[in-house]
Amino acid sequence: MRVAMVNVPLRVPGDPDTWITVPPQGYGGIQWVVTQIIDGLLDLGHSVALLGAPGSPGGHPRLEVIAAAEPAEMREWLESATVDVVHDHSNGQVGRNGLTVPYLSTFHLTGVPSDPVNCVYLSRAQRAAAGASGPVIRLPVNPRRYMFTGQKRDYLLFLGRVSPHKGAYEAAAFARAAGRLLLLAGPTWESGYADGIKRAYGDSVEFLGEVGGARRLALIAEAAAVLVLSQPVPGPWGGTWSEPGATVVSEAAVSGTPVVATASGCLAEIVPPVGAVVGYGSDFDGHRAASVIAGLPPPDQVRREAIARWHHRDIARAYQSIYRQVLRGRSWR
Repeated sequence: MRVAMVNVPLRVPGDPDTWITVPPQGYGGIQWVVTQIIDGLLDLGHSVALLGAPGSPGGHPRLEVIAAAEPAEMREWLESATVDVVHDHSNGQVGRNGLTVPYLSTFHLTGVPSDPVNCVYLSRAQRAAAGASGPVIRLPVNPRRYMFTGQKRDYLLFLGRVSPHKGAYEAAAFARAAGRLLLLAGPTWESGYADGIKRAYGDSVEFLGEVGGARRLALIAEAAAVLVLSQPVPGPWGGTWSEPGATVVSEAAVSGTPVVATASGCLAEIVPPVGAVVGYGSDFDGHRAASVIAGLPPPDQVRREAIARWHHRDIARAYQSIYRQVLRGRSWR
């Protein structure tokens, strides 16, 4: 079938003339998800038209990158295009209003989607918070896009937005307690928050800023562990933060890197097979933190779990099944 894949349209911060591509140039969790769903669909023999990410690399005869990026442009294209199904990742920016083609969306945020009709969720926790009953399909990971090494270095890695709800401060506290260097890789939009981390843990934290490409892959693959210490504090879209899907968990695991996380949202569901769950806050006992790191599963086991649970072709097959149900007229909310 031919699938119209609607990416969330976002411009590169500081560069209003450039859109974040699929895959992203740097930070871009949703863009990585869209990338790997497309990988899976192409592997299964489908064709994909990608909207909302002009300038994205094509490179596949069944992948067409559409120039439309503004929501109105995308809706106009979709109204006249010949596609079998629309798969919308724009979190309500595009939507199904006015479309006659079969439609579903994947919700990437917290809270309640603006349109719950034919919405797919990333975790049971996210679905429960939305008060919905739609299907849950986990985030995909394509092993071909990541490095794997069983030879880990001593550092711990935080990869994501350096913000209170993502637990960057708590990651620094855990690393200090465990006696490890923490590499903080991601955009810093709350300067006062980052300054607080530097004051408290500056001797055991290295700020890398936003990273991409081969450097990002190497950082993930060579870390002793990735820290995802998300906290129950106000999130960027209102309400108490609860991790909806956590792309970084599957990325780390397929690279053979175990994860240390809190139980926030989806993390309680997906982390135990590939790492360890610790408590909220920054009060970590040194002996306990070091013991957590020492007890993490080995790289080969972590990678096997990631491939068994989140392989991009398996996730694409799950969406393929949903597409076929929508084509037969099924609807849910």
